[in-house]
Amino acid sequence: MIVSIMHIFDPNSGLHETKRPVLWVTEQKPVPPRPEDPKSFPEDNFKHWYDMEYAGWNVKKINMPVSPGDGPKGKNITCLLTCHHPYNTAYERGMTKAAAAFRINISFKYSEWDDEKQQNQVEETIKEKPDMIIVIPDNTELSSDWYRSINTAGIPVIASNLMPDEDGFKYILSWTGPDDWGQFRKLAVDFAKRMESRGGYCIISHIPGCSAYYARKWAIITELKRIAPKMKLMAIESTNLNSEETYKTVKKWLNEYGNDIKGIVSADDNLVQIGINKALVEFGREDIIRVANGSTQTGIRMLKEKNLDAITFQSAELDGALPIQVAIDWFNGLIVPTIKYLPTHILTSENVEEFVFNYNNPGEIDLDYLYKLIIECNSREVESFFNSLNIQFSSMGVLTLEYFRGFSIELLSNLINIIKSSKLSEKRIIGDYETIFKKLFNQPTTERSLYWLKDVALKIIYSIEETRQKPVTLIQQIVDYVNTEYKNPLSIKTISYSFNISAAYLGKLFKQETGESFSRYLNNLRIDRAKALLLETNIKANKIALKVGYSDSNYFYNIFKKYTGMYPSEYLELNLNRKDR
Repeated sequence: MIVSIMHIFDPNSGLHETKRPVLWVTEQKPVPPRPEDPKSFPEDNFKHWYDMEYAGWNVKKINMPVSPGDGPKGKNITCLLTCHHPYNTAYERGMTKAAAAFRINISFKYSEWDDEKQQNQVEETIKEKPDMIIVIPDNTELSSDWYRSINTAGIPVIASNLMPDEDGFKYILSWTGPDDWGQFRKLAVDFAKRMESRGGYCIISHIPGCSAYYARKWAIITELKRIAPKMKLMAIESTNLNSEETYKTVKKWLNEYGNDIKGIVSADDNLVQIGINKALVEFGREDIIRVANGSTQTGIRMLKEKNLDAITFQSAELDGALPIQVAIDWFNGLIVPTIKYLPTHILTSENVEEFVFNYNNPGEIDLDYLYKLIIECNSREVESFFNSLNIQFSSMGVLTLEYFRGFSIELLSNLINIIKSSKLSEKRIIGDYETIFKKLFNQPTTERSLYWLKDVALKIIYSIEETRQKPVTLIQQIVDYVNTEYKNPLSIKTISYSFNISAAYLGKLFKQETGESFSRYLNNLRIDRAKALLLETNIKANKIALKVGYSDSNYFYNIFKKYTGMYPSEYLELNLNRKDR
């Protein structure tokens, strides 16, 4: 028997220890007693920032909506995001995966850092009356009014990533996101060690006005003041996360302070760090210690190339999945926490290679092979596959749990796709959606979660065996799926994703099976259905277009003519005349 014991990072202790893992962070950082008057302390004393670092913990909520208690399936959630930044792209991906696994309909709106635009998006979304709104605000101060408006409309709202002020906390169900204060205090410890607790340093801060600005500025200043009082802050400036502006600012510092600058702290490991590095190369000052908030692929690459010494690690995908977890619990009628943090961790130039290997290469897990085994009803090999998975996950190291969360959501989502495409009973196989999250993520070990996923896979096989005399091929399953779902938006890419095979390979199999390309097969199928509806109903052609899968009626008319030689009206007139004869 293989026991699942993993070497993981404890975000509270700051130490590594071997323990039984949990799949979501359930323990939050301890909250110390509030000083009687935090503002009476100087700004470089950590107590001064108590109300900001621990904002929201003791706020009395106003007009909280009551959960319907009927689960997340079919709920509509709109997420308002700031801008198309690489972090937000990964955030959206993580949220989309988590939402899909629980059949939540998710949509996104970007404001591109335009306060007025986000204000309009809030008003517009309230009118649309979704079941929940998730907001990453452009501006922390303005967001309180937005949360109040959403709350007054009776729509539950979760704030994410950028922390609200105290007033904003009154109107939200929960806040989820990175513990910026905790992350930057840990980063300060690493930075001080590299600086040998002495020397001058500068800070490129975040955009003023947001919670990240205060955390990524004052957490590191106050922590360094406490643990390394001989270190001297020489300059601090916001460059609005702009690479060229950062480059000019660092050049100015190097000209002004010269060799007195020993280290630079950055609020961003992507565009800002590019600007920092460009200036340091130009001045021949690559000896300067560099630490930053992370962790984009750019930052990780810089760590590997020794162009950056340390970054905070936060999974953008997990950041996006976190509010969905809270939403699921709330829709199920459970009590949700006021604040839900991501775990904290520091990546360094020394440990990044090990991290990248563990995070991106969890053995060679061929999920295409697993889905093939399930479709072919090979239960013995499926059991063997999951046993091998357990061995692989049990042998992996730090941060494996973050990978495991995403991996589990993806696997479950595709098992559900197999259930749907095979026309099986979801409730019979996976139970109520209200309990899925607990079954998957509240297990004490990864072994137990994998056991549950294996049980789902085997139940799918048993159900498939009940509905057919002999196994059908994967491509036959896909053709059946297209024949059933032709009215919905379909593409070779989305179907390949649903069935977890490459689009190119699917296209080849599809043509071998049907004798036609995917697009031609789908158009023929839709046009055949459209012809039948034209002749058998009184539905207008533009409505028929929607019924057979074309959202653009003009495109439908052109495709109809291409495949029949005439427009829908001409086809109908011709066939009616034939009937009259």
